[in-house]
Amino acid sequence: MYSVNLSEPVVPRDRIQVTGAQGITLSVQEWGNPNGQPILFAHAYGMSHLAWLAQVTSDLAQEFRLVTFDHRGHGESDKPLTADSYNQRDLFADDIQAIIAQLNLKDLVLVGHSMSGVLVGDYLMKYGDRNVMGVVLIGANNKLGTEMFQTQIGQAFLAPQAQAIFSEGLYEQIGGWNFLNRHLTTNPMNKDAQGIILATSVLMPMVARRTIALRDENYLSLYQHLNAPILLVHAKDDQIVLPAAPEQLQAVRSDVTYSLYEMGGHSPHWENSERFNHELATFMKTILLRSRDADP
Repeated sequence: MYSVNLSEPVVPRDRIQVTGAQGITLSVQEWGNPNGQPILFAHAYGMSHLAWLAQVTSDLAQEFRLVTFDHRGHGESDKPLTADSYNQRDLFADDIQAIIAQLNLKDLVLVGHSMSGVLVGDYLMKYGDRNVMGVVLIGANNKLGTEMFQTQIGQAFLAPQAQAIFSEGLYEQIGGWNFLNRHLTTNPMNKDAQGIILATSVLMPMVARRTIALRDENYLSLYQHLNAPILLVHAKDDQIVLPAAPEQLQAVRSDVTYSLYEMGGHSPHWENSERFNHELATFMKTILLRSRDADP
């Protein structure tokens, strides 16, 4: 079971405000070892930096510099109310670049969950991977638009109950988010975890929900030709983003590391956090060793 105890404080080492594209303010948090190799975590649709509590409170914090943030329209970041704040790939790319530049993140690893498989792709499409040592995609789609809905998205998102998140009424929206969020894990979360997820979900403005979902992108070729190594993490029972998504990438790029979890829903880094954290640490150490061996 994925559980959170809200009576126990979880405080980042530092909170930073970063000015992103269009002048919006992004909420950024630093955790862990300030001298460690940086890992930048990008959360899923309708979530926030709190989605990474199982990572930032783990042994990863002893060794690595962990950076979380809230995408525009999410969490503690600004929430503009016009579609042109969400419908362009450059906006999300420039947001991530602003964080990397202000925090001086060098040779980082990018971790993207779900929708952030595309938003991390936005960054890589514009800025490349010269400063990126590796990419980790968790339950992630690499496409948006018609082809994504046809081949990568499962019934848990397509069901009428989930589509209620786009309804006008708050009552219906809450029901939609509750339905969708029940598919984040195969075992029920405790009440505090459920409360955090629902609260952050309803914070997302309707214009952001609709506009991001209607973008049309295909980053399969981008990830295929990326120089940086890739770790794919997915659960067999994910009914939000189907295992077809990482399998499509694995089919065109044989050197990816693909970790398929036999048990678990859309968020294996929660309900199988020990395994995921170990795999992330191993991935980090492997690429760091490879980088040192490559140095003259």
